Amino acid sequence: MSSSVQSALRFSEKGPFKSVLKVSSIPIPELPSSHCLVQIRASAINPSDVGNVEGRFEATTLPRTPGRDFAGTIVKGPPESIGKKVWGAGGTNGFDRDGSHAEYLVVPSNGVEEMPSNLSFAQAAACGVGFLTAGAMVDKVKPIIKSDFVLVLGSSGAVGTAAVQLIKQVGATPLETSRRGDVHAINITEDLKPQIEAKTEGKGVAAVIDTVGEATLFSKALDALADNGRYVMITAGRTPGFQFTFNAFDFYRRNKSILGLNTSVISIQEAAALLARLKPAFEAGELQAPANLDEVDLADEQAVLAAYEKVKGGAKAKQILVNRNV
Repeated sequence: MSSSVQSALRFSEKGPFKSVLKVSSIPIPELPSSHCLVQIRASAINPSDVGNVEGRFEATTLPRTPGRDFAGTIVKGPPESIGKKVWGAGGTNGFDRDGSHAEYLVVPSNGVEEMPSNLSFAQAAACGVGFLTAGAMVDKVKPIIKSDFVLVLGSSGAVGTAAVQLIKQVGATPLETSRRGDVHAINITEDLKPQIEAKTEGKGVAAVIDTVGEATLFSKALDALADNGRYVMITAGRTPGFQFTFNAFDFYRRNKSILGLNTSVISIQEAAALLARLKPAFEAGELQAPANLDEVDLADEQAVLAAYEKVKGGAKAKQILVNRNV
């Protein structure tokens, strides 16, 4: 490193990101023991990053650099790790410690793993929270066997598309969903149960992966869940007051389970372990990184704010900040 400072996104107060988020020059941090310094080559912008800047996470301390996902090269740390291309996600990156929307990131040495050799830095960074969340959700509803069907609500989103791939990887059949009446998908604007019974020959779904968090849809999906089925959800954000109702009699008599998942409590070490588990599947072509990527120069503040706006607006293309000062 020829400099002791770096460019990073910073916010010193919570509020509309267009007002509070700035590209700033800050010192490259000192390296504690058992940590490594990663030169960030690419980092993804997730909806949680936008929400973090705008004040949705009370635990976030200020001033702060946001960002949870990253891919880059280790430039300081244990001698055997120098030069390794790594990826990472999750933990408290961007909340109570500085995150990845910067040129450098300090992480515990056991909080990163070597990235798949067939992915670019941008592709690796795009996988983080999506595959971390999907992997943790699929783990929650296991065991899943080859004859099982799994309903994925929000199957076109980052977490949903990753979940579809992971379900296929274990040999089960994902049932994708749509609001547009796609003949190959479950139409979530209509009653789910008869559609699911038709696609599963009356068997029903062994599990539901809910990435949407909508009360009406929750009730319909829970009703369609088979006996002994597991339902996992990661959000209630689309429901005013976060209140959900269901038929408790049907729920307990049919031995169903509802599970919650808060990815912000998954440590960076646990995230690294999950990514390490997925790496061989990426290298074998069994899992695919998001294909639709928009790459934005980290140093271009207006382009970065535009990318944040796209994420807030639900853009399909994954917004990736790239460090071109390498």
